[in-house]
Amino acid sequence: MLISYPQFPIRIFLLAVVPLGLVLTSRAAQTPAATSSAPAQPEVPKSVFHFPTSPQDAVKDPFFPQSTRLRGKPPQLVIQTNVPPPVVELELKGISGTVERRLAIIASEGGSRTFAVGEEGELPTGRGKARIRVLEIKDDSAVVTVNGKQEILKLRPGL
Repeated sequence: MLISYPQFPIRIFLLAVVPLGLVLTSRAAQTPAATSSAPAQPEVPKSVFHFPTSPQDAVKDPFFPQSTRLRGKPPQLVIQTNVPPPVVELELKGISGTVERRLAIIASEGGSRTFAVGEEGELPTGRGKARIRVLEIKDDSAVVTVNGKQEILKLRPGL
């Protein structure tokens, strides 16, 4: 069974739309043809940064709001390079080994270590690490350099 719809509303719609389409196509034909030049690029906004001139300026870094780096110069860190190394208290605790290969046990407040003649190493102290090189080991003493300064360490009497 076929259902027929009234033709009147469709005819009115077609009578209104067709002339409107003709008007729009005629206007499009009247506009000048596209040129070969590139379309105008939109202008990119430029960022403006304000650097404060005094600590009272209310300036915030948007990425690090708690930062104070824009509020003034921080105090300069002074590093002294000509400061002599601290005095290190070393003690010769013992001498062992054979006559051909002697060993010296050297101790500080941070620990102890055994060295052979010509051996160089670090020994922890209360003020950091001390660089020690053993130059000679005798029967009751050892000649060492501590942070570049030569010293003679002696055994305590009775050892």
